[in-house]
Amino acid sequence: MHEPTGLSAQAASERLAEYGPNEFPQPRPPRLPVRAARQLADPMSILLLIAGLVTLLVLGEIPEGAAILTILLVNVVIGVSQEAKADHAVRALRTLTAPMAKVVRDGVVRRVPAAEVVPGDVVQVAAGDRVPADARLSQANALAVNESMLTGESLSSDKRASRGDGAGGTLADRRDELFAGTLVVRGSGVAEVTRTGASTEMGRIASALGGGVKGPLAVELAQVSRRIGLVAVVAGAVVILIGLGRVQRGEAALLDIILAGVALAIAAVPESLAAAVTTALALGSQRMAALGVIVRRLAAIEALGATTVIATDKTGTLTTGHLTVADQVAVSESDLWRAALRCNDARDGLGDAVDVALAVAAERHGVRLPPGEERLAVRPFDAETRSMAVITAAAGDGPLLTVKGAPEVVLARCVPGPETERLARAVPGLAHRGLRVLTLAGLHTDDLHTDDLDATGLRPLGLVALSDEIRPSAARAVADCRAAGIRVVMVTGDHADTARAIAGEVGIDADPVVTGDALQALEGADADRPKRFARLREAAVLARVDPGTKLDLVRALREDGQVVAMTGDGVNDAPALRNADVGVAMAGEEGTDVAREAASVVVTNGDLGTIVAGVREGRRLRHNVASMVGYLLTGNLAEILIVLAGLIAWPDLVVPLLPVQLLWINLVLDGIPAIALGVDRPAGDPLALRSTGGLLSWPVLTRIALRAVAVGALVFAAVEVARRLGWSEEQVRSQAVLALVFARLTLAYVVRARRRTFERGWWRSRPVLVAVTATAALQILVTVIPALGAPLALVPVPPAGWAMALGAAALSVLACDMVRSGRNGGGWRTHRGRAGTPAQR
Repeated sequence: MHEPTGLSAQAASERLAEYGPNEFPQPRPPRLPVRAARQLADPMSILLLIAGLVTLLVLGEIPEGAAILTILLVNVVIGVSQEAKADHAVRALRTLTAPMAKVVRDGVVRRVPAAEVVPGDVVQVAAGDRVPADARLSQANALAVNESMLTGESLSSDKRASRGDGAGGTLADRRDELFAGTLVVRGSGVAEVTRTGASTEMGRIASALGGGVKGPLAVELAQVSRRIGLVAVVAGAVVILIGLGRVQRGEAALLDIILAGVALAIAAVPESLAAAVTTALALGSQRMAALGVIVRRLAAIEALGATTVIATDKTGTLTTGHLTVADQVAVSESDLWRAALRCNDARDGLGDAVDVALAVAAERHGVRLPPGEERLAVRPFDAETRSMAVITAAAGDGPLLTVKGAPEVVLARCVPGPETERLARAVPGLAHRGLRVLTLAGLHTDDLHTDDLDATGLRPLGLVALSDEIRPSAARAVADCRAAGIRVVMVTGDHADTARAIAGEVGIDADPVVTGDALQALEGADADRPKRFARLREAAVLARVDPGTKLDLVRALREDGQVVAMTGDGVNDAPALRNADVGVAMAGEEGTDVAREAASVVVTNGDLGTIVAGVREGRRLRHNVASMVGYLLTGNLAEILIVLAGLIAWPDLVVPLLPVQLLWINLVLDGIPAIALGVDRPAGDPLALRSTGGLLSWPVLTRIALRAVAVGALVFAAVEVARRLGWSEEQVRSQAVLALVFARLTLAYVVRARRRTFERGWWRSRPVLVAVTATAALQILVTVIPALGAPLALVPVPPAGWAMALGAAALSVLACDMVRSGRNGGGWRTHRGRAGTPAQR
């Protein structure tokens, strides 16, 4: 055979200058000010910044303004640190490329840094080597490569020399190509480099990691921020317009009206919302860490709760990633397992996945080779012969030929007879179950020569059927997902029959199975993109797919309005992990740094069942965030209604609530219950909760508006009674604050309830009970103690004022429960099995 001379040193140098180093380009990370500016560009951050500056510079309220800006600073610090962690994903890919490579330069084999490999180089690889670049094989000697990190297929890929036919297809079907970063597990080969650096398949993955998507919580909170900002500006403008009329009549000073309008706009912003959400997410991440779920991006906790589709990688997630013997048909069981050990290159649990599985099974059956048995000849497993053959001999015994390989190949070399026929009949049944079937046979004769590896007349020994080992908890996890309303889609590089069998075993409806070849037929024209995405959306199982298909699956589902969680542990999962609403990396033995860095959640035990625990925690948290938003926005809207109504109905008061009083309510009295709602544990199983709308869907907005009108009307009535009783201006404002605070505190129980406020077990939430009690105590202290109330312009009120405040609180509950019972959509549904009646919170 002609030995390639490779490139000359000069040609290699020229190509290195032309194509660049064989490494992934590293974009310069943004500087700290740029990262901080990104966080400040968030709508809620802008509102907080404006609120803090106006409070400090316009109103002159230093403590309140400092508190608002401190909240903003904490949120920016957390956001910057989370963004910095995500940038490690592309860098992790560098660890998967070979540091050194064997190349032929000027006819001489040399070891050079992998970064210096260029297109056109001739590289040599052998067992244990990591492939330095994408290349096309010119020679292959029993070559097998572990490509699971790219294809997701648990079996090593048998390679052959290129035949010049330009065979394409999915990555798993390209038998004459090597891919950068994959590991050679058997044999040797010579190949010509075709792509380096960012042009390799691994490089394309690195490029795909550059993007990312916002989770549902980030999107919805941004929507909340925009709407709050609009309401704040409109409310402030309306107050100023109404007040200008009073200024013209001489009933108020212009500065007082302007300050009232600015204060109301600030009060409309729930300053404690960002802090409460951040606190809830941080505490939720601690709880999930105890369950074996490490949260890298806090918003992913809530995103798990909103998940509607889990696209799960098969290898390492539903399965352990290790082959195991699932069944066997033996002529002689002891002879079968001895043959499996003879025709085996695994040592100390290392080697080809098939050989390791056969060795483990033989050990489990208590079978060992006779002492002193030696190999006389061997032909490794080859894609052309589809078999492996060895000749061994023990002391005092003649040579023994043992053959292992595809049933149709090995059985054709066996002596015809009932046992051969029985084994041939058993093969289709095993293959139909998605198992990989091997046949073992032997020949023992003194006439056997050491080069007679193709002898016929073999005695059949049996069949061995292998499968990727199913995780014991996989079926239960899939069932839990189905009960939670989450669709599970299995994605694998295995063949369709194998994928269908494993899907059925874990409880996934295997119809339809969509293959990579079927999707490739729809590639190319833009007109075919909708058809391709439609096929992806309807798929229950995706088989023989490449990384680009996984990424397209995520995009197709997200375009359809689904909230997608992508699970996986290999490099092939990284683009989809980054672009999914929540990427969940399985950090098992086969987990890669790339997947972990690209994901927002890492499951330390590699168990899909742990994802269910994450969904449970996420749904609990999403319920809590919805409660916080409902609690804060209802109270803020009630404040706006009270001030607007007061400007029209109470000309003797400049404003019913002073700026300092509004800030007291929003920063202190709202913040404590809001944080408590964030860490609340509602009654029942959170997994039974399903979101039926966004945080500010129209049904939710309607419910918030109606509750705000009810609270505002009750507070308005209490203030009107106080005015008619002839109370002083300070007492009337103190009555407004007291009634508003007491009514708003009952909202903490209203928003957390699923059916009615004081449902069974409502008192068991210790955080909410402590928060409500502490907040009420603070308000009581600043009302009854003049020294504490003076900075807030509060004075003691008569007993009738306390009675009216308590009445407003009690009636708020009744009015809000009437609103709850009258609505028909939005919020959350509680599912009680298939026959249960849904109840809405």
